[in-house]
Amino acid sequence: MQSHIVLGPSTNVGVTISGTLGVSLPAPSNNVVAAIITIETADVRMKWDGTTPNQTGVDGSMLMKKDTVWEVTGRDIVAAMKFVPVASDSFVAASYLRGE
Repeated sequence: MQSHIVLGPSTNVGVTISGTLGVSLPAPSNNVVAAIITIETADVRMKWDGTTPNQTGVDGSMLMKKDTVWEVTGRDIVAAMKFVPVASDSFVAASYLRGE
């Protein structure tokens, strides 16, 4: 039989994405294994290698469109994500899921 992880709610967080320096989500606790992320008010660019994305996307950053929902697996990836706004400030919300 395969082992599995039982997911449970952990923390809900949110950040305003503004400027060009790159904004991170609040650091997830050690037992977080995934996050459900919503892009609330405007498009953002994201990189998950810990570096700051470029607003134009010429650096290979991912475009995350307003009103989209993303599931990201892996605590280290969630912790390394950085966002910048594309054209105007945005609000990004996340629900961290913990593993049991």
